[in-house]
Amino acid sequence: MWTKEKYQMLWRKLVQKKDENYIAFSKKIIQTKYPMLGIRIPMLRKTASFIAKEDILSYLEIARDDSYEEVMLQGILLGKLKSKDSLKTALFSFLPKIDNWALCDIVVSSLKIVSKEKMFFLPIIDQLLESSELYTRRVGVVLLLNYYVEEDFLQELFQRILKIKGTEYSLEMAQAWLLCECFITNQEMTYTFLNEGGLSFSLLSKTIQKICDSHRVNMYWKSTLKLLRQKQKELS
Repeated sequence: MWTKEKYQMLWRKLVQKKDENYIAFSKKIIQTKYPMLGIRIPMLRKTASFIAKEDILSYLEIARDDSYEEVMLQGILLGKLKSKDSLKTALFSFLPKIDNWALCDIVVSSLKIVSKEKMFFLPIIDQLLESSELYTRRVGVVLLLNYYVEEDFLQELFQRILKIKGTEYSLEMAQAWLLCECFITNQEMTYTFLNEGGLSFSLLSKTIQKICDSHRVNMYWKSTLKLLRQKQKELS
C-alpha cells in the first residue's frame, strides 16, 4: 500500500533526475497549467512499472497533481491496470486532468488493454466523442487511432468522425491523423469517404496534407488528393 510518506520519498528521488534542458524543450511544444519538473517519459514509464509491481490503485488515491510529470505518471499507470472495468473507472476520473495533447496521446498509447477489448470500449469512446471538453474528445479520437484502424472498423470510424463537433486545431489534427491512417489501411474506401464531401474544408485540407506528408502513400494518390482539395476549395 502507498502512503503519503512513501509517495513523497519516490518523488524526491525522481526530482533528482530532472533535466533542465528537457524542461525548456517541453515548454516549447506543450502548453499546460502544470509546472514542469523536467523528468523524461522513459523514466516515468520505468517508475510506473515499479509501482505496478506493488499497488496501482492505492498510489492513484494519494497521487497529487502538483506537476505535469505527476499527472503524466498517473495516466501511464492506467495502462498497467489489468481489468477493463477498473480502467474505465480510472479513465473517467483522469480525463479532467488532461489539458494538452501530450497528456492525451502518451496516456492513450499506454492503454493496451483496449486492443483486446474493442467492443467493450467502443460505447465508452462514443461518450468521449460527445463531450463538451476538447481533450476528452481528443482522447476518444486518439483511442480510435491507436486501436481501431482496421478494415473491419473503417466505416464505423468514418461515421464517428462525421458526428464529432468542434473545430479546435488540436481536435482536427487528431482527426486528420486518424483519417491518414485509415487511408493507408484502405485507399479506395477512405478516398470515397473524403470525396463524399461530408467533412469541413478545414478538416479535409488537414487530412490531405497529413496524407501527402506520409512516405507510405504513392505519388498517384497524393496528386489525386490535391485535386480533390482544390475542387472542394472552389466549392466552399
